[in-house]
Amino acid sequence: MKFFKALLILLLSCGTVIHAQTEYAGTIKDKASGEALPYVNIGVVNKNMGTVSDVNGHFTLPLTTALNAETIRISMVGYEPQTFTVSDFIAKVTENPVLLLERSMSALKEVVVRNKNLQTGTLGNIPGKKTESAGFEKNILGNEMGVTIKLKRKPAYIKAFHAVIDFNRYRELKFRLNFYDLKDGLPNNSLLSENIIVTTDIRRGLLNVDLTDYNIWAEGDFFVSIELIEEMGESGLHFLADYKGTPVITRAASQGKWNTRNDKLSFGFWVTAAF
Repeated sequence: MKFFKALLILLLSCGTVIHAQTEYAGTIKDKASGEALPYVNIGVVNKNMGTVSDVNGHFTLPLTTALNAETIRISMVGYEPQTFTVSDFIAKVTENPVLLLERSMSALKEVVVRNKNLQTGTLGNIPGKKTESAGFEKNILGNEMGVTIKLKRKPAYIKAFHAVIDFNRYRELKFRLNFYDLKDGLPNNSLLSENIIVTTDIRRGLLNVDLTDYNIWAEGDFFVSIELIEEMGESGLHFLADYKGTPVITRAASQGKWNTRNDKLSFGFWVTAAF
């Protein structure tokens, strides 16, 4: 009987394919200058398995052979994205762990508006008294959360971003602020020509980000999000939230799949704009 039990276990184990995770490390650099590129997004497209390069351009990404046919995308604002199958990516970083990105030659569409016609206003969800608190509980690189901003008049020049931090338990908070246009109600292409990296030590209160140096124009409804880009421990970051605005849209990791929350919760995110 013991023999047959052992044989059965052996047969079952032979019929089970175990895909062990292996961590693949590399460094991302500018192709022309050779300088390391910080905060580059690397991940398996739509699989919520991704990361962000650190200040020295270094990254570590766990992968399994079960993902070999999937697509890895490497991207950053201002650079041409690169895509590989997972199997090709593994072969490439195994042979040479340095990946080179080339600056993008394509420019964002220029919008020309006469200054004398511009009027300043606010767009988005300005929170009233506290009703809810929501946000990041864990620091997962590339984790991104935001809301759609409805455009009253177009085009609109985005001058500032605002949010109310309910609590920030990090000693110093650093994040990337992203703006996207929309496709089928979800974030699509970036509206930025360069990264917006924000550092703050605000524990609780109003967060204001001056955007006048970034020349951000929107020609329709757009999406604004906050993305975690540095390892800071599992402390937590929450914003004031309610159910008055557009629903929160999130993705768990770099290059992951966007998902709309079903509970209709909205962050108190808004912008100052001229139109």
